[in-house]
Amino acid sequence: MNSTSPAVVTSESPINFMARPTPQLRTTVEQYQTILAPDQFAELISNIESIFSKFTAKLLEFEPGLQRGTALHQMMDRELKAASQYPTSCHRGCSGCCHYEVEITQNEAVVLRDAVRRGIQIDYKRLHIQASRERRSPEWRRFGSPDNRCVFLAADGACGVYDIRPSICRKHMVSTPAANCTTEGAIVAPIQVLLAEILLSAELSIDGNESGSLAKMLETSLNETPAPH
Repeated sequence: MNSTSPAVVTSESPINFMARPTPQLRTTVEQYQTILAPDQFAELISNIESIFSKFTAKLLEFEPGLQRGTALHQMMDRELKAASQYPTSCHRGCSGCCHYEVEITQNEAVVLRDAVRRGIQIDYKRLHIQASRERRSPEWRRFGSPDNRCVFLAADGACGVYDIRPSICRKHMVSTPAANCTTEGAIVAPIQVLLAEILLSAELSIDGNESGSLAKMLETSLNETPAPH
């Protein structure tokens, strides 16, 4: 689930005002470009750019790190309320998506690091195994591998940091049976929320804000010297 990894934007891209749009946003824009009349598509891009600018300005009101990461999650939850009308098959304990390569931002890594330093227990050995992998390593395609379990996943399959889970986990919803998420070759139909994709694209596009796998970003953040109190 590499949903936060930035898409490559060329000069011809209609959303080249974004440094790093999510792949989902870029795909959605490309689809609209094929079905909308030119004037309608131009209006859509204008609206996306306006929303993107507003999200960026709002995120920049907060200090990088814990403050901005927390603000991002709060903003994401507000935008995802628009998707509450769509039935999803996701439920507590299904956890299929908790065994994939999840990518987070630098600010979100600080949020998770803060939770670990406050006492949240994780498997540091598994964290290091995952952090040592190259991006999109074939190891992530080993369905059911215990080494692929998110370090925050509890024994009962529930998220151990649900309230502070990364944006990609918040916005990842499917309408197909939950079992499909752990069945190789099965069809998985994600529910896309355009505003959520624009918001995450704004976060990714802020200068100096890195992103990467949860394990790699968290391990790097944990290895940083704690700020003096």
